[in-house]
Amino acid sequence: MKIRISLVHYLNSAPLGWAFLHGPFRDQFEVLPSSPAVCADQLASGEVDIGLIPSIEYQRIDHLQIIPDISIASLGEVRSILLIKSRGKQTIRSVALDTSSRTSVALARILLQAKMKLHPEYVPHPPEPAAMLARCDAALVIGDPALQLHPEDYDTTDLAEEWVQWQQRPFVFAFWACRNGVPFPSDLNAIFQEARDWGLERRDEIASVYAKSLNLSASFLEEYLLQNIDYNFGSGHQEGLKQFYRLANQEKLISGLRDLRIYSSRSNSIFQ
Repeated sequence: MKIRISLVHYLNSAPLGWAFLHGPFRDQFEVLPSSPAVCADQLASGEVDIGLIPSIEYQRIDHLQIIPDISIASLGEVRSILLIKSRGKQTIRSVALDTSSRTSVALARILLQAKMKLHPEYVPHPPEPAAMLARCDAALVIGDPALQLHPEDYDTTDLAEEWVQWQQRPFVFAFWACRNGVPFPSDLNAIFQEARDWGLERRDEIASVYAKSLNLSASFLEEYLLQNIDYNFGSGHQEGLKQFYRLANQEKLISGLRDLRIYSSRSNSIFQ
């Protein structure tokens, strides 16, 4: 039986999954494209063995390990995680939260509550900006729908940029996580790192494909993949992630803190 992978279908995830869909590993794994929230639910339920999950979900799902050296992160402005308001809107008493998101919802609440000292009403809502702002003072819009917005139509706050300016650390939105007890191949880490590198070399091709479905220019999308999304998971990323978890715990968005457990193919064990 093939190993089952849950892959986020947004553009920013495409370089990590391109090799599994269109490249050297396309026949080795069963791939289920999903939204970030659904990826987490599929991994939690055991429907898949490996998922590209929202980083906050690592603290909510038991018995996971992180595939090393790979994430979806930002070192500054990300352009696809936006808190938007109608032009001239001053107060934020309510926020519509994109239901496809988990990590960005937690990040928005942390920034509003811990940084801005605001405590608005939160309303889950499908990613429909006009309807969201008709219902609430502000809206969280993520992923491809955020890239399709016309920024001049709104007052926008880039949440990754806000985080980096505040914490002086990268922000990690998602990473590959795998379930304990699954007999993975001994070269699992190498496969996923090779897949990442194969996809990163084809960001121009990926941008051209998504340009058609999103009705945006390929050059705009390629610049986004090259300049706004970081695919590493080094020590700085891990420190930023741990700080995010500490603040999420402080704001009672998670029920406790667990250490980062990194999957080791060589020993088929975990280490801190």
